[in-house]
Amino acid sequence: MGGKVFEHSKLLTPRMSPELYRRMIAQCQPTLETIFRNVVVPREAPNKIDHGDIDFLVEGKLHQVPDEDIWKLVEGGLAAEFVEKRGESRSYAVPHPDILNAYVQIDIELSPGNGIIGAADLFEWMKFMKGDADLLQIIGIAHRPLGLTCNNRGLHVRVEQIEPYDKKKALLFLTRDPDQAMQFYGFDVEKYKEGFKSETDLFDWVAAGRFFSSETLEHRVEKSADRSRLLKRHMYRHFVEDYMPKTTRIAGNRWTRQEVLRAATKTFDVQKKYDDMMATHNAEEAEKELWLEVKAIIPAKDKALSSAVKPLKRWVRFSNCRPVIGDRPIPHTEYFRWSEHVVQSNKNDVLGWVALNWQAVKSHDRAYEKHHGHSPYGPYSSEQSES
Repeated sequence: MGGKVFEHSKLLTPRMSPELYRRMIAQCQPTLETIFRNVVVPREAPNKIDHGDIDFLVEGKLHQVPDEDIWKLVEGGLAAEFVEKRGESRSYAVPHPDILNAYVQIDIELSPGNGIIGAADLFEWMKFMKGDADLLQIIGIAHRPLGLTCNNRGLHVRVEQIEPYDKKKALLFLTRDPDQAMQFYGFDVEKYKEGFKSETDLFDWVAAGRFFSSETLEHRVEKSADRSRLLKRHMYRHFVEDYMPKTTRIAGNRWTRQEVLRAATKTFDVQKKYDDMMATHNAEEAEKELWLEVKAIIPAKDKALSSAVKPLKRWVRFSNCRPVIGDRPIPHTEYFRWSEHVVQSNKNDVLGWVALNWQAVKSHDRAYEKHHGHSPYGPYSSEQSES
């Protein structure tokens, strides 16, 4: 979680020495272990000289009570005097053991998937995600141009064709096993488990990965979150501004996005899932292109064009590859793809039919509404507000 959350209330939360940091962990962890099945403090940045707060990652409620009651148990167990809610996480202000009227900030994050099958695997993945301060952010920014993304659910590769219109659907899941992910990146797993001696040691580990390329990093598209991260995250800033200008990788090390995709589908055996994603994408693109052609032959624009297209989707069916006006409207949840019935051999005939009949279909739609006193989908249908 990180970051001071009690500043607005003027609570004094001085930075902690490593000794006090370890002492507070030893004090709080046993309490949390009576409430959650798994409790861990993700690994800190190497050679950190002091600490602003303590981040606990937890998973698996041991008490069958509502979430809010679980957080009350935590609050009481830690003897916290103040608490802040942040989504599925909480920040607690616990009295400082050495300084009067001062506090230690304890951040507790509930691992995603808590209580479901596979939650333990997600917990291990989140421990990896949260460890070593900005490590995963550095890995992310260095490999984002190649389509690789680590999020709270695991390692994914983004499908380039789908990403522009649906970032969520573009994610092809690969693994949530930290070792498998590191092996795919070409990182030294044993070195990671030993721990890093310094920031430079960590940076060198990332730069030794098989996909890493200073040229790829330099040509990334920077987002607003990246600029904000440069200001707030000192390790990330050191990597981008201090380490990278001094680091070069040979041009031959530069992978293309398609090469990484092929490696990912082979390594994690997800070719079929990728093929299914692309089949859906291609079908949707074919449908969009067909409707662009349909709209192009209707002499109307904007709302008038929309009101001409909707009836076509509501009433037109296909019989022997020929469009016909149906006897009853098609519910908008059951619209079918015209592109499944329109191929190159009959496209001109279909478009010609639309040019001759779109007005008749629209009149048919209006007659239905007049006869029934509402649109084909009722007076409150979302169809009426579609653009």
